[in-house]
Amino acid sequence: MFADIGNRINALLGKQQMDIERGAKLGFCFERAEATDRIEEFGYPLRAITKSGNGYMYSIYADIRPDELRKAENAKGKIISILSSSDAAYERDIENVKALAKSVLSSVASPERIDMLSYIIAHDTAGYGPISILMEDRHNIEEIEINSPDSCISVFLPRYGRCLTNLRFAGAQQFRSTINRMISNTEKELSDGTPIIDAQIENLRLHAQIKPYALSGAAATIRIGGRKDINLRYLMENRTADADMLAYLWIAFEAKQNMVISGAPASGKTTLLSALAAFVPSNEKIITIEEDINEINSTGMNNVVGLYGSRYGSINPKEQVINSLRMRPGRIFLGEMRGEEARDLFMSANLGISFAATMHSNEGGMQILKKLIVKPMCVEIKSLSMLDIAVYMKQADISRRSLSSISEYRWLSRAETMEGTEVSEEEMVNICDIASGSVLDRSALKESKVIGSYARMHGITVKDALKELDRRSKFIATKATDTGVYKSVEEAVKMYEGW
Repeated sequence: MFADIGNRINALLGKQQMDIERGAKLGFCFERAEATDRIEEFGYPLRAITKSGNGYMYSIYADIRPDELRKAENAKGKIISILSSSDAAYERDIENVKALAKSVLSSVASPERIDMLSYIIAHDTAGYGPISILMEDRHNIEEIEINSPDSCISVFLPRYGRCLTNLRFAGAQQFRSTINRMISNTEKELSDGTPIIDAQIENLRLHAQIKPYALSGAAATIRIGGRKDINLRYLMENRTADADMLAYLWIAFEAKQNMVISGAPASGKTTLLSALAAFVPSNEKIITIEEDINEINSTGMNNVVGLYGSRYGSINPKEQVINSLRMRPGRIFLGEMRGEEARDLFMSANLGISFAATMHSNEGGMQILKKLIVKPMCVEIKSLSMLDIAVYMKQADISRRSLSSISEYRWLSRAETMEGTEVSEEEMVNICDIASGSVLDRSALKESKVIGSYARMHGITVKDALKELDRRSKFIATKATDTGVYKSVEEAVKMYEGW
């Protein structure tokens, strides 16, 4: 009897040791980085951009020799054993595991290679393997793309576009384990039962799929937020918008005009909306509603409440728009309007609550209206007339997004349409281009709906309102390069005294 129990214990311990040894295999590897001419070098371990055909390569110079691989895997096995038997002696974060790996490797690896091997072991054990290594360069990288579990990972950099890296997973199982480690706090799991997942992890947006839906076996896209300060100076330095267009939008916000910012994915819609938040009067309460990561920058904004609504969760964006009305908002910012929430947002505008929202569209103008009135948004025609401005964003080149055009919607009144006659949406509205080709049309401003609304609000003439627009344009241009009294353009805007 006791012998049987002893055999079972030994078998259990043996299985545990086998699991540790299996877990000691590194979950990713580095392809050899070519020693070609490097366009740019940065970071640790050394990262470099090199030319590759008609594109670019993002390489990490951390090759592991076969003898080092065996030492790294042996060290990882010992570290897993130590961590498994330790209560609180070792925190499972990258820096602590790296320090532990150094002590384990001290007797078997050369001093000049210990730091690099410890770095790799720590990311594989306590981090997200190749993903956390790439995330260290989050100020340069916008997206991490995995097209299959055993092919090299790609990254998207604003300056160079999509670049192939020399990092890849060891296989499908390692890919799945890493993704599940990333989403461990979200109550989600990538598995045969849930082969498609969307998740938000801090300021990351993750989408992943496995078989049978991912034909390559597995695929994932990780969008990285919080890479840079999104503000008015950023827009001007990157030639996204000039001072004239920003001054016009400043006046539009002050005149409580309702706005949709449209464009293709990654065209800079939310970047623009985040920066324009500086123009909202400081005494207004703003409610931001987002489905994904906290992309709308509320830094420096007063009276702001952020709400989250997941299209796949129990509380969706539509419900959060309705909930926001119970919080007495002065203005609603909606990130990525694309479903039934649009209908409720426009209905709230009928109640006098201004809004600014982003939406996907490959055109502005009439195309925006046509998308709004059909499924899945289904905005009622009578509510549609609450839309005042459409801003269209586009990617000008690999490294630059630009505010391409601004259109005003001038809706016909009942007196302007024949009673009893059906009128199409094209006949109900006149669309005036205020900016096109990234340039503000000065002649169109004389008949501008926004300028007229601002003039009536302050009891001044249109001529005076246009002079105020010029003053604000010069003010923004000056403060964008001024490092004097105010720390930022946003701070200066808050202190600006207009009409």
